[in-house]
Amino acid sequence: MRRWALLLFFTGCASGFTSTIHEPSAPLSVSAVVIPPVRVLGVSEASWHRYELAQRQVDVALRMMGDRLAVVGPAQVQVARWDEPGWLGTNALPVLTRAGLPPAEALVLRATAEQRITSGTMEREDSKGLAKGGRATHEKRWLVTVELIHPGSREALAEFSGQVTVDPFAPPTGEEEFDPDWPMTRMLEKLTREALLLTKKYLVDRSAVNDTGLTLALSPAFTAAHPDASAAQTDALQAEVWMQARARFLSPWLDENTAAKLARMPPVLFVYAAPGNASLQPGDMILSIDGQPPLPEVLARKRLNGVPVEVRVGRDGNERDEVIP
Repeated sequence: MRRWALLLFFTGCASGFTSTIHEPSAPLSVSAVVIPPVRVLGVSEASWHRYELAQRQVDVALRMMGDRLAVVGPAQVQVARWDEPGWLGTNALPVLTRAGLPPAEALVLRATAEQRITSGTMEREDSKGLAKGGRATHEKRWLVTVELIHPGSREALAEFSGQVTVDPFAPPTGEEEFDPDWPMTRMLEKLTREALLLTKKYLVDRSAVNDTGLTLALSPAFTAAHPDASAAQTDALQAEVWMQARARFLSPWLDENTAAKLARMPPVLFVYAAPGNASLQPGDMILSIDGQPPLPEVLARKRLNGVPVEVRVGRDGNERDEVIP
């Protein structure tokens, strides 16, 4: 009989979540996690935003476990069928095979964000308590769900869910400048962390790689490459503002000047900071990684092999080859 456990955590409307966790029916070893684009329901959402939401999940995975867990991100994987937990549900199987990752040791971490709008009327009264009409109210809520699935056995190992309300009158955080639904994004990251914590007990036994010491930022040109991204850039000025916002969404810690610089770059991985003795220095642009696209998850995945990674680097119009140990 399959064992399962239901765990509930409630810490307030904005940060609480529920989780349902199942024990796998057979011993499980995990060496890779696949993160496809986020599914968005209740509102028409562009593919470029579904991609960048999942890229934020990738960043969480790399910060937490990139030294031991191979990550395959939304630039390489798509969900074909959300009702299919096996390999037929995504195109991940050939991607894993080409990357030399055992499919039997891979989990899929897929997320859904559903927008719910509640409308109503708030009655108003005058100083005498008499009705003086009503005011229409609209409340935007997001229901976020993150599933952890083992496609090899077609088993769902866990589901994490949480709800948040987007309050337009909340004190500004700075995030609303590039992410009007930042509470949803934060909940997505929170649930992703919880799902990844669960994978730790299944990780294959291998040594963690050393930290490169590099701070890297992904160019928003990857976001702009989506076919529907042009609809958000109706003129040159709006395109520039949009690209800067996308740079800050992908790397919320960026300062405005660096975001403006990154917004004008091609699809690269920008070196924001580096140790003094590193082969790469701040301002360098990684153009490719071992002949593959310059994605942070690709670099982290290559380094798990325990051998130096060759990268093509650009700076001031010149290109060179470097090695990241």
